[in-house]
Amino acid sequence: MKKLQSIFFLSISHITIFIVSCHFTYSQVEKDTLLARKYYQKADSLLLKRKLDSSIIYFRKALPIYEKAKVWKKVASCYNNISNSISSRNDESLLNAKKALEISNKYLPNDNLEKAEAYKNIGYYFKNNSDYEKALSYFKKTLKIRAELLPKDHPKMGSSYNDLGMIYYRKEEYEKGLDYLNKALKIRINKLGENDLKVGDIYFNLGIVYKEIGKYDKALNFSRKALSIRTKILDNNHVELARSCTTIGLLFFERQNMVLAKKYLAKALDIKLKNKNSNDLWIYYTNMGIVFANETKLDLALDHYKKALKLVTNQYGKDNYRLIQVYNNIGNIFSHRNDYDRALYHYEKGMEITKRSLGKDHSYLLYFYSNIAYLYSAKNQFEKALSNSRQALELSLKKFGEQHHFTHKSYFQIGTFYRKKKDYKQALKFAELSLKIRLKMLGEKNSFVADSYNLIGEIFYDQLGYIEAIKKYEQALNANTRLDINTFEINKYYQLNVLLKTLDYKAKTYRKLYEKNHDIKNLKNSLSGYQELNEIIDVLRKNNNKYADKLASSERHKDIYEGNIQAKLLLFKTNRDSITLHETMYLSEKSKSNTMIELLNNSAAIQFTGLPSKLIEVEKELRIDNAFYQSQISKEYSNKTIDTTKVLSYQSKLFDITRRKDSLIKVFESHYPRYYKLKHQNNLISVLEIQKKLSNKTTLLEFFTSDNITYAFTVTKNTFSIKELSTPKLLKEVQEYRNSITSKNTKEYKKFAHQLYAELIEPIANSFAGDELIIVPDGPLWHVNFELLLTENDISNDPKELSYLLKNYAISYANSANLLFNPFKSEMQSKKRQECLAFSFSHDANIVNTSIMSLATLRDTGDDLPGTRKEIKAIANIIDGQYYYGPEAVEANFKKNANKYNILHLALHGEVDNERPENSKLYFTQSKDTIEDNLLYSHELFALNIPAELTVLSACNTGTGKIAKGEGIMSLGNAFQYAGTKSLLLTSWEVSDQTTPELMKYFYTNLKAGMNKAKALQQAKLQYLNTADTFTNDPFYWGGFYLVGDPTPMHFDNNTQLYWILGLGILAFLFLIVFWYRKNNTKR
Repeated sequence: MKKLQSIFFLSISHITIFIVSCHFTYSQVEKDTLLARKYYQKADSLLLKRKLDSSIIYFRKALPIYEKAKVWKKVASCYNNISNSISSRNDESLLNAKKALEISNKYLPNDNLEKAEAYKNIGYYFKNNSDYEKALSYFKKTLKIRAELLPKDHPKMGSSYNDLGMIYYRKEEYEKGLDYLNKALKIRINKLGENDLKVGDIYFNLGIVYKEIGKYDKALNFSRKALSIRTKILDNNHVELARSCTTIGLLFFERQNMVLAKKYLAKALDIKLKNKNSNDLWIYYTNMGIVFANETKLDLALDHYKKALKLVTNQYGKDNYRLIQVYNNIGNIFSHRNDYDRALYHYEKGMEITKRSLGKDHSYLLYFYSNIAYLYSAKNQFEKALSNSRQALELSLKKFGEQHHFTHKSYFQIGTFYRKKKDYKQALKFAELSLKIRLKMLGEKNSFVADSYNLIGEIFYDQLGYIEAIKKYEQALNANTRLDINTFEINKYYQLNVLLKTLDYKAKTYRKLYEKNHDIKNLKNSLSGYQELNEIIDVLRKNNNKYADKLASSERHKDIYEGNIQAKLLLFKTNRDSITLHETMYLSEKSKSNTMIELLNNSAAIQFTGLPSKLIEVEKELRIDNAFYQSQISKEYSNKTIDTTKVLSYQSKLFDITRRKDSLIKVFESHYPRYYKLKHQNNLISVLEIQKKLSNKTTLLEFFTSDNITYAFTVTKNTFSIKELSTPKLLKEVQEYRNSITSKNTKEYKKFAHQLYAELIEPIANSFAGDELIIVPDGPLWHVNFELLLTENDISNDPKELSYLLKNYAISYANSANLLFNPFKSEMQSKKRQECLAFSFSHDANIVNTSIMSLATLRDTGDDLPGTRKEIKAIANIIDGQYYYGPEAVEANFKKNANKYNILHLALHGEVDNERPENSKLYFTQSKDTIEDNLLYSHELFALNIPAELTVLSACNTGTGKIAKGEGIMSLGNAFQYAGTKSLLLTSWEVSDQTTPELMKYFYTNLKAGMNKAKALQQAKLQYLNTADTFTNDPFYWGGFYLVGDPTPMHFDNNTQLYWILGLGILAFLFLIVFWYRKNNTKR
C-alpha cells in the first residue's frame, strides 16, 4: 500500500512539474512573441512611412524570434517585407523572397497571401533585371491567389493591379498599363482615401506613363498630385519627394521650360544626396547632366554623366540596361563637340545593350537612330542620315503614333536633312509636319514650336524668300516668349539658345534684304537684332564656369560676330561715320580670347578684392586637386592597358571638386560684390585707347577670318582702317605654306610665302607705320609665321637672299588687343624678382651628382655639354639666375620656384595633344623619388601663378596646337598665359639642338642691350642668318620661334657695372691701407 502511495505521489509530482514547466515555457514563448510583435509593428510603421532601411532592422530582429516560436506566417511575412524593402539589391532581395516562398510552401496552406507576396517580390527581381515576361508571370500568380482569397476591392488587389500596370508600361503596352493603373487608383481611393501615400504612388505611376506617351498635361497633373500627397506625409528630404521632383522636372524639360526643369531636378538631386541610399543616384546625375547639356554647359554635363556611369558600373556591372541612357547622353556630348568617332562608339555601345537587354524594337533605340543620323549629317552623308531618321520615325509611329515627342522630333530631323540636301520641297513638308504635331501637343508657347518655325524660316531664306522667312522668325520669337512684354528682355524667353538662333537668322535675313533693296530700315533692324544677340552672348558666357564650356561658347558665337561686322560695314558705307568703323574693331575684339580674359579676371578678382584668406586657400587647394586628378586620368589613358575603374574613380573625384568649386564661386559672387564686378567686367579697349598705347613706329594688325573673307584692321598712332580681303582657300594655303617650311622645300616655300603675303599683307602694307608690327591672328592665321612671308617673287634659292618680311619689321603676336594692352595681375607682376630660372631635359636622371647651379657658375664650365645644356650655357654668359638639370630638373622644383623669377627658360621636350589640348605636356627629368609624375600638363598650369615677364619654351612644338574658334591656338604657351605670364617665346615646329643655342645667345644679348623683345628676336634671327652655314640657313632652322604677348623691353640688373664698382672699391680700400701703413712707418 505504501508502495502504491509513493508511486501515486511520484506521478502527481511529475505531472505537476510538467504542467509548471509547460506554463513557464508557454509564458516565455508568449513573452518572446510579444517582443517580436513589437519589433514587427515598429517595422511595419516605418515601412508605411517609407523608411525602408530602418524597417529592415526591426523585421530582422523579429525574424529569429518568430522562427524559434515557429510562427511561420510571420516568418514568411518578415522575409517578404525585407525582400520588398531591398528590392533594388537584386540578389539579396531574391534570396529573401525565395525563403518566404519556401516557408509558405512548407508550413502554410497551399494558396496563402504570403505565397502571393513572395511571387510579387520575385516578380520585382525580374522586372529590375529587364526580364519583363517572367516578371509578368509572377505578378499574374500573385493576382490569382489574391483574387481567390480577398474581396475584389481589397487594397492588396489594388497593389497587384499597380504592379501589372507598371510591367505593361515596361513592355510598352501602354493602354493595358493605364487600364490596370486606373483600376488600382479606384480601389485605393475607395479604401484608403484621396490623401493616402499609396494613392500618391498610383498618381506618380500614371504621371510616368502619360509622360512616356507624350501626354504632358495629364502627366504633369498626376505628378503634381503625387508630390502634393508625399509632401504632406513624408519628411522634407525623403527620397520619394526626389522621385516626384525628377518626374516633374523632366516634364518641364520636355516642354522646354528650362527654369522650372532645372529647379525641380536640382531639388531632386539635393534631396537624393542627403539620403544614404545611393541605389538610383545615377538617375539624378543623368537628369542634371541633360539640363546642363541643354544649356550648352557640355563639360559640366559630361561630369554628371561620368558620375552616373561610375555609379551604375559599380553597382550593376558594365553591361546593365541602366547604362543605355548614360551612353546615349555621353555620345551626345561628343557629338556636340564634333568628336564623331567617340560619339559613335558610345551610341553603338548603348544600342548593343538595348537590343540585348530589351529587344530589337524597343523604343530606346529611337535615341540611337536619331543621334547616329545627326552624325552622318555632320559628315554630309545625307542618305545614311535619312535612313537612320526614317528608322526612328517608323519605330516611333509604331510604338506611339503621331502625337508623340519622338515623332515630331523625327519629322523635324528629316526636314533638316532635306534642307541640307537642298531638296526644299521635302524639307518644307517635314518641317510643317513637325510644327503641326508640336502645336497640337505643346501649344503655341513652346521652344520646340519655335525651332520648327526657325527651320521653316531657314528653308525660305535658302530660296531667297526673305519676307516669308522673317515672318516665320517672328512666329518663332512669339512661340519662345513666356511674358507678353513689348521691350526686349532676356528673362521673358523660355530658351536662350533657341532665341540666339532665331535672332541670328532674323538679323542675317534683314541684312540680305538691305543688300537687295537698300532700304535703310532693314539694315537698322539687322543691327538691332545683333545688339540683342550681344546681350544674350554676355549672359550665356557668365553662366559658364567650366573651361571647355567657355571654349565651346566662343566657337558657337564667332559666326554671329561676323554677321554683325558685315552689317556695321554696310552702315559705314552709308554714313561714313568713323565711330561706326571703330565699332567693327570692337566686335572683332569681342570675339577674341574671352576665355583667357575671364580666367585672368577671375584670378585677379580672387587676389585683389578682399576675399578672406581662408576662402582663397580653399580655392587654391581645389585648383591643385583638380589639376592632380586630371593628370592621373591623362596618365592612365597613356598606359597600354587602361584601368577603367581607376579612370571612373578619378572622374568621380573631379566631379566632386567641380561641385565644391561651383559652390565656392556662388559664395564669392553673392557675398563679395567687388569680386563679382571684377570677374565679370567687360571693358573692351577702344581704337582710340589702342592708339594712345602705340608708339609712332608701331602698327597693330588684327585679323578676323571667316569661310571666304578675312577682315584686316590696321591701327597706328594716328590712323585706323579696315580692309576686306578675299581668302577662299586660306586654310589650304596655310597648310601648304607650313608643310613647305617643315619639309625644307624651297621652291614650294617661296611660292606660298609670297602668295600669302600678296593676299594678306600687300593690300594693306601702305597703311603701316614704323618698323614694328603687332599681329593679332585669327583662325588658321595662327599657324602662319608672318616674318617668313616673302615680299617679292624671289628668283634666288639662297635662304640668305630671300625677301623675308622679317627684314622690314620686328613682329610680335597677341591674342587680342584687349589682352595685350589691359593689365591683368599687374600687382603680382610688379614685384621684384630674380632674373632667370632655367631647366633642361634629360632622359637620364643620373648624369651628375650635383645638378643645380647658378648661371654664373655655368659660365665657367667647358663646352662639351649635351644638347639642351649648351643652350643654357649660351645664355648663362649674359644673364644671372638658377639652373636645374639632370635629376634636379623635376616638376616639383619647377612648381616650387616658378613664381620667383622674371624669366623662365625651359629647354624641355614638349608634346601636343590636338584632340585634348588640356593634356599637352612638357617633360621634366624622370625620377622615381618624387610625388610628381614629371609631366607638366597644360591643365596643371591653371592651378599655378607664374607672373614672369617672359617665358621661353624652347621645347619642340610649344606654340602649336588645335585652333579654337574665337580663342586662338590651344598651345602649351597659351596655358602659361592663363597662369599670368606676360610674354612668351614659343616654337612652331621641332627646333634644332644645333642652332637653338646660337639663336638664344643673340636674343638674350639683344634683350640685355635694351632692345624690346620683338626687336631682340628680329635681330637675333638676322644675326644668325648672316653667320649660318649652308646646311643650317634654311628658315626651318631659325624661323620657328615667335613672340606672343607684351613686346616691351625688360629691365636687367647691371651686374657688370656692380662688379666694377665693387672692384674699384676694394682697390681703393687696399690703397688706403698701404698709404696708412707707409705713413706710420715714416713716422717711426
